[in-house]
Amino acid sequence: MKNKKIIGERYALKPFVVDDISEKYIEWLNDAEVTSFLEIRNRAQTYESVKKYIDSFYDGSNKYLWGIYTRSGKHIGTVNIGVNKHKIAELGLMIGDKNYWGSSASSESISLVLDFAFNALEVRQAGGGCYSTNIGMVFTFKKLGFSREKILKNDLYDVSSKYAEIYRWVISHKEWNRC
Repeated sequence: MKNKKIIGERYALKPFVVDDISEKYIEWLNDAEVTSFLEIRNRAQTYESVKKYIDSFYDGSNKYLWGIYTRSGKHIGTVNIGVNKHKIAELGLMIGDKNYWGSSASSESISLVLDFAFNALEVRQAGGGCYSTNIGMVFTFKKLGFSREKILKNDLYDVSSKYAEIYRWVISHKEWNRC
């Protein structure tokens, strides 16, 4: 398997595969509150659509997907990266278990993935985006040392169906090593 299990202080990331699809995971993907800041929020998710999505990470592309688990083994979300030919990684995150919102799950998971991306994959830069109204992700990106690179105004509809600003966050390998 191209990506490996990564153990953190409070959480563990393990490659997320089709066998890991559970009813609870599909429920998260269809929960309007969980997906309120995700682009899938307007599409019903089924076992088949989720399987297709997960399979896309194992088709030879330079994409990686992990399940986020507590150290006791409870699945609470997923985190992923895609790396382009310029060695720039794009991050994605979903904490499905609402009991872990506002915890260290997001920041620790992204930190573990960044260590893997910068050290194992030799990525030059990593980035991610979020709505300006997604206070949790804005906080996480700032906490991890990302810089807000640009703001896209009136670009996409947010959860309230109004146009929202989209923040683009980036961190270089050099900046990550200073954190």
